[in-house]
Amino acid sequence: MIAPIPQPKPPLLIALKGNPGSGKSVVGRALGRHLGIPVIDKDDIKDILDGHCTDPGGLAYTTMFNIARRQLLQGLSVICDSPLSEPVGYTAAACVAHDTTARLVVIECFCSSQGEWQRRIEQRSALRLPAHHVTSWSHLEDHLQRRNQISNYPIGEPYLLVDTIAPLDEVVRRILAWIEQSTTS
Repeated sequence: MIAPIPQPKPPLLIALKGNPGSGKSVVGRALGRHLGIPVIDKDDIKDILDGHCTDPGGLAYTTMFNIARRQLLQGLSVICDSPLSEPVGYTAAACVAHDTTARLVVIECFCSSQGEWQRRIEQRSALRLPAHHVTSWSHLEDHLQRRNQISNYPIGEPYLLVDTIAPLDEVVRRILAWIEQSTTS
């Protein structure tokens, strides 16, 4: 069992980044459990908004970061789970961290095994997710073609790239050690 690390002061905004099926939600939930902090998933918000407004994705990001702001103002660290595929999302996270005097760290997840990544994506179809979720490999390929150009932007905050093909406990241990190091230096 991985021992939890104490809540850093100032509070910490952990922004997850990565493509669909990269493992960021699994990693985010595991980090939330180990750190004892809430996870705000942009897709949970978008699932509710989809079909009720013209820009459910944008509004979901705004809502996620507003909820994060409230937690951070209470002195609580928080994890935001989203693709963070556009610079505007990263900028919003940086602004929330600045406005609340929180430390922002960005953890990008990827899966180095195409076979495993494809298995993860195709497993989603059995979950009966709302239509905006990527649930087939061809849908992911289309998504990547549209997103890859804008997803590679500079990140000026502490940044960690993790391969989620490794066992979850190993990934979480690596992230926790990195967080401890980056928040104490």
